[in-house]
Amino acid sequence: MTLDDLLVEVEAKQAALCHAKAELATALITFHTAADDRDYRFVQNEIACALHISRHGADRILSNASELTERPRVLAALSAGLIDESKALLIVDQIRILKEPQTSIAEANLLEYAPTRTYTSIRRRAQTLIHKLDPKAADLRHEEKRKRRLVEKINLDDGMAELRHTMTAHDTAMAFDHIDRIAKSLPKDDRTLDQKRADVARDLLLGLDTPAPQGQTMVYLTMPITALLGLTDDPGMLAGYGPIPTNVAQDIAKGGIWKRILTDPATGMAEEVSDTYRPSPKQRELINARYPRCTAIGCQQPSHRCDLDHCCPFDGTNTTIKNLRPKCRHHHTMKTHSNWRCENREDGTHTWTTPAKRTYDTELEPIAEPAPF
Repeated sequence: MTLDDLLVEVEAKQAALCHAKAELATALITFHTAADDRDYRFVQNEIACALHISRHGADRILSNASELTERPRVLAALSAGLIDESKALLIVDQIRILKEPQTSIAEANLLEYAPTRTYTSIRRRAQTLIHKLDPKAADLRHEEKRKRRLVEKINLDDGMAELRHTMTAHDTAMAFDHIDRIAKSLPKDDRTLDQKRADVARDLLLGLDTPAPQGQTMVYLTMPITALLGLTDDPGMLAGYGPIPTNVAQDIAKGGIWKRILTDPATGMAEEVSDTYRPSPKQRELINARYPRCTAIGCQQPSHRCDLDHCCPFDGTNTTIKNLRPKCRHHHTMKTHSNWRCENREDGTHTWTTPAKRTYDTELEPIAEPAPF
């Protein structure tokens, strides 16, 4: 069998698993509905016993089944193997904040978009769509989630534990950049960068001495000037995250350092960055604005943490916007030292050819809405 034949078999097994997940959801709700009124509240206990799982585990799968069966079109897409369970639950969760007919519009849009996209891309698409359909709902959703910010300790095996801090995307980006800058300034030793970040975060939380961060802590935020001025409700785009509510972006912008990024009115793609730095940094800034993430399929590494890769090998003259694309170190290495190949297209997309001879195109990500003409 060829590599492509083997991939077809993998796809078939994945589709069968998705179909089984949809069938399980339907069976769970059918069982729940058939329960006697006196037992209805305690169905999860019988499911837990039958499946040999905890009551909380039974609660979770019952809740997921209820959400899925309430959206027949999403359930049908799961059953057909077009989307997996995590994508199905994401779509249901994201559109819950909307009212009809916006809910049905968003559901149809996301179901068409989701089959060939990653979970993170779908989440970003959903949030952008919600902002367009109902900006007030997007603001309400953000405020509800912001109220749930917390710090929690999760015990792990082997004498380890996880400290999880849930806060706004902007605060998280700023905190991570602060930790990252300190970690990268430390002398070379036997620790990985991840280990250094963990140690720096521990020292900061425990009030221990840490080196001063190198350079200014910063995040990249883009938004149309019309939204900045309050004329439209377009969301801001936080680098490495995606859309954030307009009012949140406006608050961040009040204390920000701004640069002008010109966009192509027909496509919304970045075309020029204001002349602030020397050409090389300016060139990188434009590429980062045009391609917010690593240009490998499905990779979510922010472009400002990527290498700038020459798609066509460097010949002394082709360090140009058209030939450079951000790639994280993993995908840069993959492209250079494996049978994966990539090619830049004239329209700005990036095409990858896999060892199985399949081709995949990356998508353009405008930072502004294309002009309506």
